[in-house]
Amino acid sequence: MIQTKTRFSVFLNIFYTIIVLVVIAVTLLPVFFAVSSSLRSDAEIFHYATPLSLHTFIPVQLTWDSYSQLFVEYTFWRPVLNSLIVATATVLLGFIVNALAGYAFAKFDFKGKNVLFLIYLFSFMIPFEMIAVPLYKTAEIFNLIDHYSAMVLPMAANGMIVFLYRQFFMDIPDSLMEAATIDGAGKLRTFFQIIVPVSKPVIISASLMLFIKQWDAFLWPMLATTKPAMKVIQVAISEFTLEFTILWNIIFAATVVAILIPACVLLPLQKYYIKGAAASGLKE
Repeated sequence: MIQTKTRFSVFLNIFYTIIVLVVIAVTLLPVFFAVSSSLRSDAEIFHYATPLSLHTFIPVQLTWDSYSQLFVEYTFWRPVLNSLIVATATVLLGFIVNALAGYAFAKFDFKGKNVLFLIYLFSFMIPFEMIAVPLYKTAEIFNLIDHYSAMVLPMAANGMIVFLYRQFFMDIPDSLMEAATIDGAGKLRTFFQIIVPVSKPVIISASLMLFIKQWDAFLWPMLATTKPAMKVIQVAISEFTLEFTILWNIIFAATVVAILIPACVLLPLQKYYIKGAAASGLKE
C-alpha cells in the first residue's frame, strides 16, 4: 500500500513537472520567436513563416542589421532614454505620494478617512480611456503637454499602490511609532527613519509595478506628447508600421529591447517583489 502511494506521488510529481514545462515553453515561445526574427532579414522571416519548421524559430543566417538600423538609422536610443526618464521619475515621485498616503491611511485617524480610501480604491478600477480626454484638457490648462511632467505627474499617484502600502504598514507594530514619538521624532521623521527601513519589500514591489506600468504605457504618452524627441518606447515601436509596409525585423528588434530592459530590472528583485505583494507582516 505504501509503495503504491509512493509510486502515485512520483507519477504526480512527474505529471506536474511536465505541465509546468509545457506552460513555460508556450509562454516563452513568442519571446524566442521575436529574438530569432530580430536576428534575420525580412525576406527570411517570411520565407520560413509557413509551414512551421525548425527554421521558423532558428535563423539560417544570423545578422545584426536590425539592431544596427534600429539604433543608428532610427535613433531608437532616444525613446529608450525617454522611457527610462519617465519611468524612473514616476517611481521616485510615486514613492513619496503613495507611501505617505498609505502611511496616513494605515496609522492615523481623521475625518472622512474610510470614504477617501474607498475613492482611492475605486480610482484604479476606472478604465483609463474614460479619463483620457479630461486628463488631457487638464494637462493642457497647466501647460504640461509636450513635457516629461505630463507623462509623470498623472501616473505617480496610484490607488492600487496606495492600497499595497496601507496593507503592509498596518502590520507594522504601533509600538515602533510610539517609541519614536517618545524619543522626540515627528511624523515625517518617524516615517523615513522607522517605517521606510523595515518596508524594503513593499517599496521595491510598488516601485517595480509603477516602473513596468510606465514602461508599457502607450495611450497617454501618445496623447501627452507630439514632439518626435519626446516619444517613449511603445509609441516609437508603433511607428514602425508604415503606410504601405511594416518593418517586421525592426519591430522584432525593438520589441526585444523593450522586453530586455524591464526584465533586467525585475529578475534581480523578484524575491522582494513577491514579498511586497504578499504584504503579510513586518519584514526584516
